[in-house]
Amino acid sequence: MKPVEYFSRIMLLFIFCICSYSCIGPVPVDVVIIDNELFFVLEEEHEINSLSVIASIDRKKMGTGEYINPMWSLGHDLSTEVEKRNYPRLKQIKYGQKFEEFPKITGPFKLQKNVEYLVAIDMGSKFARETFIITDDNKVIMPLRKVKGKSPE
Repeated sequence: MKPVEYFSRIMLLFIFCICSYSCIGPVPVDVVIIDNELFFVLEEEHEINSLSVIASIDRKKMGTGEYINPMWSLGHDLSTEVEKRNYPRLKQIKYGQKFEEFPKITGPFKLQKNVEYLVAIDMGSKFARETFIITDDNKVIMPLRKVKGKSPE
């Protein structure tokens, strides 16, 4: 095999891998409070399959199936045919907001201050996950957020 042909095949494989990786995987989500309302903000609009906010996961129980009930969740009844489900395209989601596209709803229950929560947004082949805490002064901190190029404070 000629070196140019060999190199071309490796480059095509490399480009294919990069394109495939960009189609799946995590999407960043910010958790913010605006005018005493909690919002989950994505960088761009995505088709949302489901969303849930869960209170304090006991890390010792992870993998055992023993999770605390969701504070708020939106989703579809699994008995509904996939073709008949509506998935809204959203960039910003207000905590407790009603969506007629999601027939299966739990909550919303009042969120407490100084309690760790996890927001999980399913977008089909992509997902967004973020841990957050609402502080006493009504601000949100995301303790597990890793910012590139910055050292932890």
